[in-house]
Amino acid sequence: MRARQRIPARIGQGILVALVLTVSVALMALTTEGSRARGQGQGKMEASILSYDGKDFNRTQTTLVTEDGKSAVGTKLDHASPAYKALVKKHSYVGDAEVFGRKYDADYAPLIGDDGRLTGALFVGVPK
Repeated sequence: MRARQRIPARIGQGILVALVLTVSVALMALTTEGSRARGQGQGKMEASILSYDGKDFNRTQTTLVTEDGKSAVGTKLDHASPAYKALVKKHSYVGDAEVFGRKYDADYAPLIGDDGRLTGALFVGVPK
């Protein structure tokens, strides 16, 4: 009988991130192609990786830019947003989101460590 090997947390979380992003990208691409075919939507997908410090979700990597055109790295997810409210409960959020004055069809997924602690989140969105 073979013993099961456990994937180290960092590698496991990396695999999870890659899987979530791959699935999200594929779904958003399908949605975007369908919107483009109907003449709706702008077709540019945005994505962010956010870290969680126990209070705030901070954008550590992102394609988003602020209203003044600067990179949104280092900015925080608005506490009043439905995404924030879902993520702090370790739930995903799929729906409308307004980020830096722009509206998106959005998907936020929590990142949870082996110890059950919330460590961050992923965001993928297509502009409306």
